[in-house]
Amino acid sequence: MGDVPATGETITEAIRRGLRWLDRQIKMIGGPAQPGQIPAPADLTDVQMHQAIHDVGATLLNRHGPLLQDSFARYGVPLSDRRFPAPIPTTVRSHVLVMIIQAYDSYGLALLGLREHATSFALGPIRNVAETYAYAKWLLESPDPNVRLGRAYRLTMDAIDQFREQKRMLERIAPESELTRQVAPVLGTAAERMSRRLAELAREDGVTIAAKPRRSELLEKHLPDSGGYLFYSLLSNAGVHPGAGRSPAFYGRPGKAVIDFDFKGLHHVRAYWMSVDIQIYLDLCDLVEPVLGWPEWKAFADLTRARLEPLAQEARLRYLGRIQEEMAEAQTWADLPSLDHLPGTGDATADGTEM
Repeated sequence: MGDVPATGETITEAIRRGLRWLDRQIKMIGGPAQPGQIPAPADLTDVQMHQAIHDVGATLLNRHGPLLQDSFARYGVPLSDRRFPAPIPTTVRSHVLVMIIQAYDSYGLALLGLREHATSFALGPIRNVAETYAYAKWLLESPDPNVRLGRAYRLTMDAIDQFREQKRMLERIAPESELTRQVAPVLGTAAERMSRRLAELAREDGVTIAAKPRRSELLEKHLPDSGGYLFYSLLSNAGVHPGAGRSPAFYGRPGKAVIDFDFKGLHHVRAYWMSVDIQIYLDLCDLVEPVLGWPEWKAFADLTRARLEPLAQEARLRYLGRIQEEMAEAQTWADLPSLDHLPGTGDATADGTEM
């Protein structure tokens, strides 16, 4: 390393110069580095497939964050209409901003949870992304600005109605509570004030506040490729509501009385649900991008889908394919033995082993 003088340089500078010299020598000897051949998705192990899908999702998470920050900062105006006396979105754009930032958080939580553990809880945030997509689709499906604003006001009214519902529940469940006596009147007054002002805004703007849509119908209509309301119900039962229903939906072995709590395993299951999380979030971003304006979004989204699609297809084959195989081998309910022959109820084995 005779061409790397250290005299008059700091040690750090000398090391940097030395590494650059070494890099030049390596390139002279071996030529430019050749990119490694990327295995086909079918050749990946479950662990590798899980990691590859996570990498796609993490790149999306990291690249999309600055776009969202720019969406909030670009206009420099309050999120809500200045005419409305509460920090609740009222305009179409403000509702879309709130929707996408909450979906971004949920998307990231699901991605992180499924990266670290085989946890059904990660399906709860995916449910939120799916529900957000359905409501955003409803909000934006008409090109008529008055229809959109009327629907935006409906979403605001739904938020106001939550104050009324909280008041009603407090008064029904704990009518004598000191907390109820203090809080319920405040909730009621706030709800009435906001509701009255929102109705005035609608008259001023010449729009009609839309009727409240049914969540189940929105999900069935706007998520047909994912399974509609049944898909949403599965995510709710396995990822949101506590109880025994989580076991068969995420950890259960189809056709067998086995619950597989493999906390660091089940990589093909985790890979599949990661891919679902990424796909729905991409669809949501495509939907709201024209409202928020991300000039570089389409090229990045196309690249993300190109990377994700073959991996997602392989994850779907492994996850759903194994379920179908195990279900095909399983006995039907009619073929199962009666309860008299199950362990602990009759002549079954005393040690509780599987029969």
